[in-house]
Amino acid sequence: MKESSDYPPAPKECNAMEFTELWGDVVKWGSSFHTNTPGECCEACLKHTPAKHSAHKCNVWVWCGIKESCGGQYRECWLKHLVHPRATKPAREGPEVGWTSGIVGPDAEEHGTDEQDPADKKVRKFHIITTAQGDLVHWQTRVHYYWYLKQKEECDKQPNCEMGGFTRLLHSGTPDDLVDEIPTFVAQPLPESVVPHEYYPVLNRPYALLQWVQQAKITEEYVMMSEPDHIFLRPLPNFMKKDDRPAAFPFFYIEPHKDENIPIIAKFVPGGSLSRSDAETIAPMGNSPTFLSMQQMKQVIPLWQNMSVAIFKDKEANEKWGWVQEMYAFTVSLFVIGVRHVDLILHMMAQPPWDSRMAMGPGRPYYILHYTYGNDYNAEGKHTPGKFGFWRFDKRTYAKPPPRRLGDPPEKMQNDMVRALISHINEATENIPCWDEYYKTGQIAATCDEKLPNSIYPTAKRHQP
Repeated sequence: MKESSDYPPAPKECNAMEFTELWGDVVKWGSSFHTNTPGECCEACLKHTPAKHSAHKCNVWVWCGIKESCGGQYRECWLKHLVHPRATKPAREGPEVGWTSGIVGPDAEEHGTDEQDPADKKVRKFHIITTAQGDLVHWQTRVHYYWYLKQKEECDKQPNCEMGGFTRLLHSGTPDDLVDEIPTFVAQPLPESVVPHEYYPVLNRPYALLQWVQQAKITEEYVMMSEPDHIFLRPLPNFMKKDDRPAAFPFFYIEPHKDENIPIIAKFVPGGSLSRSDAETIAPMGNSPTFLSMQQMKQVIPLWQNMSVAIFKDKEANEKWGWVQEMYAFTVSLFVIGVRHVDLILHMMAQPPWDSRMAMGPGRPYYILHYTYGNDYNAEGKHTPGKFGFWRFDKRTYAKPPPRRLGDPPEKMQNDMVRALISHINEATENIPCWDEYYKTGQIAATCDEKLPNSIYPTAKRHQP
């Protein structure tokens, strides 16, 4: 069996990735175009000239070089165009994949890194602001805060730790029973005169952040926006680097560059028009997880608030973007204030069960675990998406707090990230005092006698002997 690595290696500028198939819109069909080597396929991409001025240029090449794996597609060379290719996970990867792929041109440059540039001595301390509202995220917020405390403690042991303070942004307008446990800013909900609350309460988020930005007194120059269902897996760096470009996790379902979205976005930008090339500079992101400077926050949040309401009231935009309209409002607002590049960091966050490993690759560990999806497995450990499994975890199952010691997934399950999800929730609940009573009643105990002397959680310290 001839492996792809047996062929002459593609030149360095081809950025070849063996055993990998990349996505992209086809600009030249491989079913009728064959090359002998990956380098020849890459060269074809570099030399590709669009047939029309408005057509896409090639920035991704995909070549099938393992005869046994490729079958009838052996030596096919597909030329593609992919917006934000470094922010898009491969269609397929692994030793069973016969494809070799690469990214060429300016889009091949990787932005955003975990490592500090030796020439850049600045420590960019960031404040974490987590938006929360309602009973459904009450227990998630406590787990979230536990892991902030745990990773902040580890971070402080390191030189140049960039994790700073923490604020829960409660946008219900009324203090709750967590204000004495977690640093909290209570924001008022969006006035009924702007949008009736029964229609779209999530619009409270930009309005709450607007109040916080206007009134907050923090020492950090930078901010990371987060959510209660984020678990911090390790101490976080500030992904913003020398030039202070915003940094964010990219979401595949935010697609400003798509033909059907461009005319809708154009309604919300100055001048009322938007070219395709400009649309491709609008990042596929929402407001979280996102790193901005406080100065950028003060610029974009007021506009985001107004744009969120405008999009909600626009029938076409509301129907098209549905539950992600607030995310579109945020990224379009960044575009309007002049941001043309956001460092999109795929390994900033994992989303099990679709992400199964603890790292994307060497030197690219995941930092945040986002448990937004349901996790279902049969007794043999096979993933059963769309079907309740023999074993399952879904945060929506727990309108009230989950019990301590959630059961482990099936022994044969091969998803490390799902195992990490359960173990991290279990560790948090074991170290938050009187969780058993909290599980039974859904309320924080007025008095708690459980002593957890090794816990870092603030209420544990109150009950130490």
